[in-house]
Amino acid sequence: MKKYIDYKNEILDSELYDGLVGFGLFAEKTPNFLTSEDFLKFTKTLTFPINDKPKDYIRYSNIRNINIPRPFAIPEPFAYSNQCKSLSDNWSEIKNHFQNKTVNDKFKVSRIHLRKLQDKPHLFEMNYKNFSKDGDPEQDIVIKSKFIANADISTCFPSIYSHSIAWSLVGKSYAKTNKNPTNWFNQLDYFTRNVKFGETNGVLIGPHASNLISEIILVNVDFELTQKGFKYIRNIDDYTCYVDSHEESDRFFLCLSEELKKYELALNNKKSKTIPLPQASVKNWVTKLNHFNFTNTYIVNEKEAIRVKELKGFLDFAIELMLDEESDGSIINYAIKIISNKHLDKNAKDYYIKQIHHLVLLYPYLINLLEVKVFEAHKIDKSIIKEIAKDIYAYGVKKKIYEACSYAVYWSLKYDFKIDLTTLKDDSILSTDCIFMMISFLYDKKHEKKIYLKEYKDQAKHLKIDDFDRYWLYIYEILPWTELNDKYRIMKKNGLTFIKAEFN
Repeated sequence: MKKYIDYKNEILDSELYDGLVGFGLFAEKTPNFLTSEDFLKFTKTLTFPINDKPKDYIRYSNIRNINIPRPFAIPEPFAYSNQCKSLSDNWSEIKNHFQNKTVNDKFKVSRIHLRKLQDKPHLFEMNYKNFSKDGDPEQDIVIKSKFIANADISTCFPSIYSHSIAWSLVGKSYAKTNKNPTNWFNQLDYFTRNVKFGETNGVLIGPHASNLISEIILVNVDFELTQKGFKYIRNIDDYTCYVDSHEESDRFFLCLSEELKKYELALNNKKSKTIPLPQASVKNWVTKLNHFNFTNTYIVNEKEAIRVKELKGFLDFAIELMLDEESDGSIINYAIKIISNKHLDKNAKDYYIKQIHHLVLLYPYLINLLEVKVFEAHKIDKSIIKEIAKDIYAYGVKKKIYEACSYAVYWSLKYDFKIDLTTLKDDSILSTDCIFMMISFLYDKKHEKKIYLKEYKDQAKHLKIDDFDRYWLYIYEILPWTELNDKYRIMKKNGLTFIKAEFN
């Protein structure tokens, strides 16, 4: 099995920069119409640091599977490039840090982290798993255990203290007595602060560099806890520790809390719980869904095909499980992923898409799944997608969930249909949501005359005065190069765009 450091050693410093800047600037949760590949090439013509000042960032809300928004961010690209260049320039030092903190691990504690992904240019995927390379240590450490201690960090990314990056890399006392800003660890602290308007509290949720920053800190916590004999795995900021007693569980919570405090982080006490063993190796509902008995199936194009009767039974079963599990939205997500690998006959497909149409209006967090796991997996006709988009849009405007509005307009562009919304321009401009405004402009640019776009441009000019960094994408893409400054002016004059060709 590969060790934690093996994954880091596979990444060259140049590959780290390329992966983070070219494919890790935009959060995966945004509609897939943005790219930073051209920008990556442009930065390689510049001298670093670029525009070396604290910058604000674009706000973007994503609905989670508990129907509560999670704040994502798109950093100002030059400030982000400086941060990534600092990580890349000091990659050998950072790898030494990872090596020192994980060398004695008997198994890979951190399960989700930056790595090279086969045939993919990006370096991070939130839910990536590869048991053949990573191993499955839980099978071994559960053997002599009687309980599981579950814990997570309270608002992890927003709570990360930028100075704790240096504390993690060289030790707190050394960092405090070596405050020269030219020190490599202080440079990393500085450029990390700059992507968040110079603030010391919090790293942005979304850009992949933040995941590397969190690992730099949390492997220190792992090192101390494994030295104390605790056997656990960590998924980002979620801990699953295997213990012999309630007392050992309490000791784990206490030690974890103490180690986190060293880096100005806190344990989420509300989610800390001790669960008796035995229990299923995965959540019980996962096992139940995976083992649902689809009777009377047949094979079409090497896929298991299911009829409408069995599909109804499966969806009803998934909804019952969700209600039993206190409305855990992950259950419907998982059920949709299972069905995405099945063949549906005409009757089953008709029934399924109507159910999806209904469910997505009840649970808008499903929106992120629809493109790949429903529309494309089952080759859904664009006339049906259009009806779903119209209802999703109306729901988003009513509830001020602008992610829903953005996806509805994005689908209309991707699948080439008119969404027939006379209020689109006004809705988007009134929202002041950067992504919603951007995708709406692209829609109207495709379907309306140039004079119709004037209000978008007026909005961009207005935002440019005081809020350029918070709306840099919108302002840059809409205004001509003559109204932009510095590097943005050069980029625009040279035709560089952050919009994928098929949407521009």
